[in-house]
Amino acid sequence: MATFTIGLVSIGIVAAPASAASGRTLATGSLHAISCDEDVNALTLFSIDAATAAATAIGDGAPESEAECALQAAWNPVTSTAYYSAEGLEPAVLTRIDPKTGDSTPVGMLALNGERNGIDSMAIGNDGAAYAIQDDTLYSLDLDTAALTKIAVLGTSALLGFSVDPTTGLFYAIRPGGQVFTIDVVAGTATLVGIVDVDGGIFSLQIDRAGVLWMEVDSGEDEVEGRTGDLWSADLADLAGSSLRSGTIADAEQTIYIQSLLYIPGPVVPVEPPVVQPPAVAPVTPVTPPAPKLANTGVDAAPIAAGGALVAMLGLALLVPAIRRRRANV
Repeated sequence: MATFTIGLVSIGIVAAPASAASGRTLATGSLHAISCDEDVNALTLFSIDAATAAATAIGDGAPESEAECALQAAWNPVTSTAYYSAEGLEPAVLTRIDPKTGDSTPVGMLALNGERNGIDSMAIGNDGAAYAIQDDTLYSLDLDTAALTKIAVLGTSALLGFSVDPTTGLFYAIRPGGQVFTIDVVAGTATLVGIVDVDGGIFSLQIDRAGVLWMEVDSGEDEVEGRTGDLWSADLADLAGSSLRSGTIADAEQTIYIQSLLYIPGPVVPVEPPVVQPPAVAPVTPVTPPAPKLANTGVDAAPIAAGGALVAMLGLALLVPAIRRRRANV
């Protein structure tokens, strides 16, 4: 499949410009969204102002794409890569997206045991392991092949928002009605921890480093505005009493409907391949060869040496009288 380039075209609905800040601000990182609006080029990537819900398009759009919608995106902190599920295709396709350019690249058909299998939401842990939920079932997800492997039945369905707390590494999922669950991806269990109070149905979830839930909430559908969505937030430490609306997701001219929020914890840092260093070679220490040894003849050299010295002394003793006789005859 060809690489998609993401962008924006006018959808012809004139909306009021984004209002002044009314919601929370991100302590760190950045918030993005991928379009699910039939009047916007497919798979349009936007940066989102968390406090106002104002959207700014990134890229040029993919008007020829067959995809109709992007579902819950996820960020891989190990490889600095973002993923989402491109829906409206037969089959659904796991896709990478570049948050700097908006370019999308298909990975492959989402499949279980080789057969097409769409997903409702996905999340990637701090260790780079990916998981997905469809209906009431939790799967592991291979980000290289888009293959799904069943882990367990969770016992609750419609978990359309799925994310990881980048600080604690814990997984959370949310239903449209606001019920928040912790997801144990090892045991394959879902545990209700609270309910957030928002006006509408929740279709996407991301969690920032401050422990704040960011949610896309369907706010209405009518003949004039079409389908619209709001940005809400809530504190994990006070789910019931901390919900806050930032505003309707829109650019300067029109509302933008999305079902896929994406939170990036910090600057996008390209992952460089490791540099393989050659093995260190220890310096070679010169070895002094041992002195040559005499062949072993079986004869002790000490008596021979002593005998040689004795012969030398005897010869000298005989030579002295001869010298004296010669002097006497002179």
